Amino acid sequence: MPSSMIAFFTTWAENDATKRAEVLKDVMAKDFTYCDPNAPDVIADFDALNSYIGMFTQYAPGASASVVNTSETKWHHRVTVAFRMADGKEQLGQYFVELDADGRATRMVGFAGLGEPE
Repeated sequence: MPSSMIAFFTTWAENDATKRAEVLKDVMAKDFTYCDPNAPDVIADFDALNSYIGMFTQYAPGASASVVNTSETKWHHRVTVAFRMADGKEQLGQYFVELDADGRATRMVGFAGLGEPE
């Protein structure tokens, strides 16, 4: 399990933007792209990513995100994440992540749910 992804999703419960930024600087490559179903555009700016993640703590106080499963194919990772609300409700999502040689994310694409057939 990539430790950078565990650390990345831990920041989703961090209210302090400075602390969140410290972790993000360690886990994101200098050049990266990030997108998920709730982001209006692809994010490729560090400060914008930090602000975007910060909106989660504002929208869902007391919520957290944690990696619950990973798999890998030649440096490409599928990361299953549990977004847990303070009231106990949970939503799963998956991210497809590319890491550089230092284990930092260069590309992250998130999807709501697990892609179950309808």
